[in-house]
Amino acid sequence: MSNIKYLGDLNEETKQPKKFETLETIKTFPEEVTKIVDVVVTEDEIVFLSSEGKLYQSYKEIYPEKLKAFENLPPMKSIASGYYHILAISNEEKPRVYGWGQNGDKQLGFNSYNNEIFEKPTLLEPLKKENIEQICCGGYCSFFLNKTTNVLFGCGDSTDGQLGKPEINGNTAIIQKLHENVVNVFSGHSGHTLMMKTDGKLYGFGLNRVGNPFLILFFLSFFFFFFLFVFFKNILLLFHSRDRNLEK
Repeated sequence: MSNIKYLGDLNEETKQPKKFETLETIKTFPEEVTKIVDVVVTEDEIVFLSSEGKLYQSYKEIYPEKLKAFENLPPMKSIASGYYHILAISNEEKPRVYGWGQNGDKQLGFNSYNNEIFEKPTLLEPLKKENIEQICCGGYCSFFLNKTTNVLFGCGDSTDGQLGKPEINGNTAIIQKLHENVVNVFSGHSGHTLMMKTDGKLYGFGLNRVGNPFLILFFLSFFFFFFLFVFFKNILLLFHSRDRNLEK
C-alpha cells in the first residue's frame, strides 16, 4: 500500500485547507497500489500514476476520499499536464496517447466547442500511427514526440509562438508536424518552449516577456567591467595628476 502527502485536505475543525510545514502522510491509496511513480497538477485537479500503470484522479476542491480511478484503460507509463488539460501515454508495444480536461484552445487536438470539457481520457486518433514516446504540455498547448523518426507534433494555442511555427497564428485543433530531428522537448506553462535536436543544440521559441537570462547576464557583466574600467581609469588619472603637481 502506498501513501502520499495531499495538499487539498481540510482541517476537520476549521474546514479550511491545512498548512503543512513538515512532510506528513495524510493520504492512503487503495490496497492494489504498491507505488506512486508520477503526479501532475492542473489548476483544478491532481492525477496520480501508479507503478501498475493506473491513473487516479482527485479534484482540489473536494475531500480527498473522493479519489477516483479511471477504468477501462490500458496501463499508462507517462503523464503530463497544462493549466487545465492532461495527457497520458499507454504502456503498450504501440503506445497510444490519451487526453482529457479543457479544450478551449484546442490543446487536446479535438475540433470541439470552445467550452467543451472532456471528463475522461479520450484517445487522440491522429496519433494512432505514430510511435509517441514523449508528451509535454504548455499552459494551453500540447507536444508529442516520435522518438523513432524524431518528429515533433503539436496543437493548441500558439498566440505567442508557443508551437514554433510562424504560420500558426492563434490556436489549432489539427495535431500537426512541427519540427524534425528533435530528441527532447520541454515546455513551460508561461508560454515558452525549448527543444533539443540531433545536432546537440537547444532551440527556444514562444513568449519571451521576462527576457533571455543569458542576455541579462551579458549586460550585467558588461556594466560591471565597464564600471571597473572607469574606476581604474580615474585612479590612474588621479595619480598622474599628482605626479605632475609634484614635478612642478
